[in-house]
Amino acid sequence: MTNAQRKLLQAVVRDGLKIQSRFSAAPVYRTTGRGSLKSEGVATLRQIRRNLKKRGEKSMA
Repeated sequence: MTNAQRKLLQAVVRDGLKIQSRFSAAPVYRTTGRGSLKSEGVATLRQIRRNLKKRGEKSMA
């Protein structure tokens, strides 16, 4: 694994751990292994867009 791949993997894991608490596995989904993602609301989307603008990236929305 190259250094660039290792850094990418670390970033992905870090981002995944940040949002892990938002995933809730409801009992009805236990047989399928599916769950649901709790919304954090509009404020989170606005913050994401501000961060993208600061970095000069185009938003996907």
